[in-house]
Amino acid sequence: MLFGMDGVEVTDAEREADGRLAVWARITLPAVCPGCGIVSGKVHQYVTARPRDVRACGQDADFCLVKRRMRCAAGDCPRKTFTESVPQVPPRCMITRRLLEHAGAEVADRGITPAEAARDAGISWPSAHKAFEEKAAGILREEPAPVAHLGIDEHRRGRPRWRKDAGTGEYVQLADRWHVCFYDLDGNQGLLGQVEGRTADDTAYWLAGATPAWRDTVEVVAIDMCAIFASAVRRMLPGARIAVDLFHVVQLAVKTVADVRRRAIRELYGRRGKAGDPEYGIKNLLNRNLESLSPEQFEKIIDTLDATAQGQQAAIAWIAKEKLRDALNLRARVTGSTPCERQVRDRLFTFYDWCAQNEGIPELQTLAGTIARWENEIVTAVTTGVTNATGESLNRLAKLEARHAYGFRNPANQRRRVRIACTRGTRRPSTGTASTTRKVSKRQHHHG
Repeated sequence: MLFGMDGVEVTDAEREADGRLAVWARITLPAVCPGCGIVSGKVHQYVTARPRDVRACGQDADFCLVKRRMRCAAGDCPRKTFTESVPQVPPRCMITRRLLEHAGAEVADRGITPAEAARDAGISWPSAHKAFEEKAAGILREEPAPVAHLGIDEHRRGRPRWRKDAGTGEYVQLADRWHVCFYDLDGNQGLLGQVEGRTADDTAYWLAGATPAWRDTVEVVAIDMCAIFASAVRRMLPGARIAVDLFHVVQLAVKTVADVRRRAIRELYGRRGKAGDPEYGIKNLLNRNLESLSPEQFEKIIDTLDATAQGQQAAIAWIAKEKLRDALNLRARVTGSTPCERQVRDRLFTFYDWCAQNEGIPELQTLAGTIARWENEIVTAVTTGVTNATGESLNRLAKLEARHAYGFRNPANQRRRVRIACTRGTRRPSTGTASTTRKVSKRQHHHG
């Protein structure tokens, strides 16, 4: 019972001269001939196998399994003799199944590398990696289950590979290290799949491999502000709505404010900003949200930027960023109720109007043009609340997995390891910690 291997009975345990524990055991299952299936009781010889096994009480143990080589009871059986075995120790196997399963589970569930699992188990890397492949095959689906919210993002797995063409002397790309990743945003499947390359055709190729029924279930697709992904989605998922991740919208607005501030400093001082410049000293405050500023910090921004005409341009860009955020903050996660489309478009119009009143700032006009091109996708993101945050977090796990492995040479191994890493959080048992969520009420109708 303590040994925990079905069909095996421990007969002795002793401490060897070097301090290792030696466990002697025998097989208790009937000896069945693998050739004819007849049970035999004729012992031909005793042999001792020493398969590698899991640790016993935290220490390495020598597993000595005494097996009987039997004579087949059937006279016409082509196998004259055979050696008895158990499922945990198959014939000609020097590693127990439970040790391989343990090594595979360490890679899949705990997140260590196959090399570390092999060192810990005292087996070779190919054995540990094969065990991980078997473990992963039982977890990952061959075909992803239907999803309502799909996330698309890009991921880089190293540098591209090139070779020089002997005839033309030009370099030809052998492998594109960019991968397009597809994520399940509202389920526990994590990373659904990857495709090499990051063109619209590459993205559409993966979507085309899914069944029509699977594509029809996709309602919203969350992407960055990337025309390549939008083109592929419109081509392969015509019934799905596209939502732009709002983080990248705010990031673009913050970048615009920084561009205006840097240009203002160059016009004022004829150089780039440095410590001691008032405009340079408030650069971090300009990146923060208005509601996160204290009254003293807000007054510092106004006093600094209002002192010069160039600084006033930076203040105008900062106000434009906050007007854009006013539209994005209508989402249910912030307000607690689902907004209507008209509310979002009205606040976006306020942002456009402010940019039009300050048409002399080129960076602001560029920002307004970009927001106008993606207005429908931004409205979808605000009204539906679909975000690509899950995809971004899983993309971070993919990069972390590559660092653990010191890079991947085999794309198939990389995809398998990354997909397992992206489902690890949902496969872990719950800690029982209560989580608080904000209840979203029904849509509020505003009259006026």
